[in-house]
Amino acid sequence: FALTLPIGTPYYVIILGSIFGTLLVKYAFGGFGHNLFNPALFARIFVFLTFASSIVPHLGDASVVPSLTAGATITSAYSALGFKWLTASLAGLNVNMSQLWLGFYSGALGEPFALLILLLGIGLAARKVLNWRTPAFYIGTVAVTALIIALLAGINPLDYVLIHLGMGGLMFGAIFMLTDPVSSPTSPFGKAFIGVIAGLMTVLIRIQGKMPEGVMFAIAIANVFSPLIDRFASGMTNQKLTQKWLVIGSLLFVSLSLNGSIALVRVRGLGGSSSIDTSSLSSETSSEIPSSSEEPIIPFRVLSGSYASSACADEEYCPVQTQMVNVNLDEAFSILSIELSGTNTTGGSYRTKWNAQETAIVDYYETLSIAEIKAIDQNAIPAEAFVATVTVTSTRLLLAIQDALADVEVYTGSATSNAEPEYYDDQTTMVTVYVIDGVIASIALGGTVTTGGIYATIWNTNYPTIYEYYVGMTVVDFLALPAFPTDSDAFVAGLTYTSQRVYDAIVDALTL
Repeated sequence: FALTLPIGTPYYVIILGSIFGTLLVKYAFGGFGHNLFNPALFARIFVFLTFASSIVPHLGDASVVPSLTAGATITSAYSALGFKWLTASLAGLNVNMSQLWLGFYSGALGEPFALLILLLGIGLAARKVLNWRTPAFYIGTVAVTALIIALLAGINPLDYVLIHLGMGGLMFGAIFMLTDPVSSPTSPFGKAFIGVIAGLMTVLIRIQGKMPEGVMFAIAIANVFSPLIDRFASGMTNQKLTQKWLVIGSLLFVSLSLNGSIALVRVRGLGGSSSIDTSSLSSETSSEIPSSSEEPIIPFRVLSGSYASSACADEEYCPVQTQMVNVNLDEAFSILSIELSGTNTTGGSYRTKWNAQETAIVDYYETLSIAEIKAIDQNAIPAEAFVATVTVTSTRLLLAIQDALADVEVYTGSATSNAEPEYYDDQTTMVTVYVIDGVIASIALGGTVTTGGIYATIWNTNYPTIYEYYVGMTVVDFLALPAFPTDSDAFVAGLTYTSQRVYDAIVDALTL
């Protein structure tokens, strides 16, 4: 049970979930060997439904935790890339295919290392610790269904299948949850059949459901059918192989037809191939309920602000109203979202008019950079963020956001160099340095960083370490460096010019 939870889960949630799984799921049905459902799985569902807001993928203060776009929220982030679960691209997740399968991202304690879990499953099946039919038919159903969807949607079949199998809790569920001997069917046919049912439901929930992941509830549904499958299979002897395979084949055909048709309809209904630019697509998945190990996206930094004002001079007639905001930022200090609280308007028709425009106004601010928001004059608010009949409220929101960003100083700089002038053009790296209270809070890169190819791969691998070296350093300490620190984490062997160029760009930004 604990392996299905992220590292930041409070102890009391683990304890209550364990009690629920042990007493209500297991012993309420007669104890070990008599429970109908997997206790660990249903304990996970219980804490997901009751303590979702308390289950976080980090320890300590969320404001100092690096962005988890490629961490515990990887499935949520992937499902929000464009068409829900209908793209073969991992762009924007800060994780590549090999990292996905090798577990180089945050997640529930037992889930990320999909390749190792698969190898363990093969070993356990070889030693007859588990029945190979259940995970094989489950993984096979998901793989074949994903392959058909990829062909219908016009996306890379291999990458799409690997994403389905390697992402989320599929491997963990296939090897350690679905194979539970008590809650799964007893017959060989039943063990295969339950795998097909779980595979059908996993893909269906992933591409059509409101949750970004489908493993947890798919296995729960399969558990519900286990007694019925055993009863159905009791009359099937080993001589009735044709009848057995016909049943399994029919359900697999249903999975392929249903999921494939849904995928095709969604792709055509949203404008063609799912390989098109995802920036123009609906963000229908942004408010989806997390499942399995996926939790709400944890921002790199949260900045809070407020502003109080009154619509008129007479406070008895126009009471002072306070707008409060939380500005959620990613590692590069781009705005992830803006959350509002407090009192927006005086109510009545003003509230109606404001509510009709509030979402669009917040969306507009979320597209701007910190520097752009700080530069807005309250007497010249852009039309996209202004409601003519609710002037004071429009101004109050702007000033609350600016209050949240007041302590952020923004500096820009650049540096140009060329490692091999005879082969490459000059390369200019641009940086935006964000400073809070004299400390470098974040760095965002732009322009040309490397020449590409293998150099880009090396840079992308080492950049998180370089980022951590600079972020947290005071401006005074940085400017006190006598020269580029080649003996530090800021230096990448093989990328001398790139490392130096980034350092020089930061120097350029912070040198007033």
